[in-house]
Amino acid sequence: MYRRKIHDDDDDSHDRWLISYADFITLLFAFFVVMYATSSINLNKYQALSSSVVTAFQGKPGQTPSMNTDTPSSLQNKSAILKPLPLNYLYQEKKQRDLDKMRAMGQQLANVLALWIEQKQLSILQGEFGIDITLRSDLLFKADQSALSEQGPYVIKLIGEQLKNEYRTVQVEGHIDRHMYSEDTNPEARRWETTATQAARVAAILGMRGVSSKRMSAIGLADTKPASSSENNLAQSVNNRIIIRILTAESNAQQAANNTTSTQLEILPKTEQALQATPDTPDMVAPDTVTPDIAAPVTITPAAGAAGP
Repeated sequence: MYRRKIHDDDDDSHDRWLISYADFITLLFAFFVVMYATSSINLNKYQALSSSVVTAFQGKPGQTPSMNTDTPSSLQNKSAILKPLPLNYLYQEKKQRDLDKMRAMGQQLANVLALWIEQKQLSILQGEFGIDITLRSDLLFKADQSALSEQGPYVIKLIGEQLKNEYRTVQVEGHIDRHMYSEDTNPEARRWETTATQAARVAAILGMRGVSSKRMSAIGLADTKPASSSENNLAQSVNNRIIIRILTAESNAQQAANNTTSTQLEILPKTEQALQATPDTPDMVAPDTVTPDIAAPVTITPAAGAAGP
């Protein structure tokens, strides 16, 4: 009787796992090659790879997960938003905000002083450096330009109440027409004295109404900056004026920088030895005939900042 030979399981090869391992290594190598190929940002390659992966794992070709379809140019524009803003833009924005605050304060002052604005006795102007409140002298002072009028302190009080809570620098300028005190023996000195006194009195009243004296200054400019060069009476009355200037933050910072003394040079009188060492010139006096009039050293300090921008 013929018997079929029993197949022995021991005859199977034990190296068949190497085939699966080799296939896995090949797929892994192909995967890294694809990843390396798409390492550079390319939206089309990324979409193709995503579609292939979804098809391989889900078995649904043609279906890809929803994703952002922005073009590279739009992505570049969005990334530009994250860049730091330039300093010039920040400076301009800060300056504009300060000007807006100044405009609001000027409008409030105009509302309070509307009566005298309608009567053309004062005006409020806003410029790049701040707000100028120009008051005619006959509104604040009597005809002699030295004593305050009846309504002068009240007008200054209204202005002071609006400025007392402000952190800004306030400058008071006194101006006068060149024809004033022309009959005096020394009219120029009288005009300087009058404008300085007027500016100081206005600043003192502002200080009494709450404006900090540390951020106020008063100066008399006599007839050096006339508002009009005409010879009629109206022009002369316009030249007699008081200007209350409220500086912007930028102007205040510039003025503070100008007033800062960084380096000072002390100038000493020449000694006798220095005069002897100086070469003789026809215009020089002999050293033994020079008698210095200055007994102590003279210190030259920087001049104060300009009263107005």
